[in-house]
Amino acid sequence: MTKRNVGFDGLDLPPTALAAVAELGYEEPTPVQEQAIPAILAGRDVMAAAQTGTGKTAAFLLPALGGLGRVGRGEGPRMLVVTPTRELAQQIQEVARVVCAHTHQRATSIVGGVSYEPQREALKRGCDLLVATPGRLLDLMGTGDCDLGGVEVLVLDEADRMLDMGFLPDMHRIVAACPSKRQTLLFSATLSEDVLKNTRDLVHDPVRVEIAPKGTTAETIEQYVLGVSAEAKKRVLVEVLRREGAERVIIFSRGKHRADHLCRILRKKGFSAAPIHGNRSQNQRARALAQFASGEVGVLVATDVLARGIDISEVAYVVNVDVPHESESYIHRIGRTGRAGEHGWALMFVDAGEQEDLRAIERLMGKAIATYPRADGLDVGEHPATLEAGRMRDDQIPGKRPRRRRRRRCPTAH
Repeated sequence: MTKRNVGFDGLDLPPTALAAVAELGYEEPTPVQEQAIPAILAGRDVMAAAQTGTGKTAAFLLPALGGLGRVGRGEGPRMLVVTPTRELAQQIQEVARVVCAHTHQRATSIVGGVSYEPQREALKRGCDLLVATPGRLLDLMGTGDCDLGGVEVLVLDEADRMLDMGFLPDMHRIVAACPSKRQTLLFSATLSEDVLKNTRDLVHDPVRVEIAPKGTTAETIEQYVLGVSAEAKKRVLVEVLRREGAERVIIFSRGKHRADHLCRILRKKGFSAAPIHGNRSQNQRARALAQFASGEVGVLVATDVLARGIDISEVAYVVNVDVPHESESYIHRIGRTGRAGEHGWALMFVDAGEQEDLRAIERLMGKAIATYPRADGLDVGEHPATLEAGRMRDDQIPGKRPRRRRRRRCPTAH
């Protein structure tokens, strides 16, 4: 294992990659970069797990691109990165543009939600690096516009998220279209048993890199929980935004229609808010992110499509209006704040039907979440959830399906 704090100069990266490092403004490699880069340079397959916001994109782009040649017109790709969402593809493409400017290679992205023709034309021109979402990639493979026969390096990014989204069959079809002799790099927020079971046949004798254990949250994030009645959530959300500020805030909700509904309510109350979820077009999602980054929009109301891998700096705080069914989704949601050493905080509303989901999250993290200290005067409804101090006891927490059934029996705010 590489010694810590060796600096990028000590990782044996080629000069072109080091020039990209300087332009990107990186000073010291993150732990996942420090451990994955030497293995990738050595040609090994890698399975790496690290929290979001830890530099996984650069960890595979910097060493892999430097070892590839340049393709001619109509050729390529030599390196393929498969990622589950359009936002992740865009983020990877932005880093790739900087690296490729120094390696003199071409990077192309193909994602759903936009026209096919520009993507076909880009593939005809040839590309060294292709960043793709599974559905659009398979479409263009099916029409003969994309040939993966020359892939030397395959990256499966956010592998656990792709499994959660049902992309396992697509992943196998894509892998089968690549040469059997290749380098495969699998990056994930976690290397859970589910990930290991479903991907072990995609890699060969991999080096495993695990930076943070499952359930680890950044130390820069203060976490709070507030018991409310289901019908009071919207009212409490408005008051919290008025008290705590409505700039650089991300709100997570359960479901696309609920996100739209909350956004409409916030706009009526005078807040600048924009929704982000799977029913929004690529242009709408990109515009919302750009408006948030510029300060034109102060609040993003999102589903879990925004919870993974989107690098938005200086998010003041995160509000979970609904407790996520998947405990690990909570980790990814609050990870949108407190990034790169910044301070952040997160608040989660919990109604009576969500208490078991709360306990599952706390069990995953190994600690209870503190009660929101500024709740005085908030109208939390007639029957708010009671968050007892002893909820971290060792009795069995029901599985996800029983918890969902119980939640459906409880009233919810829509």
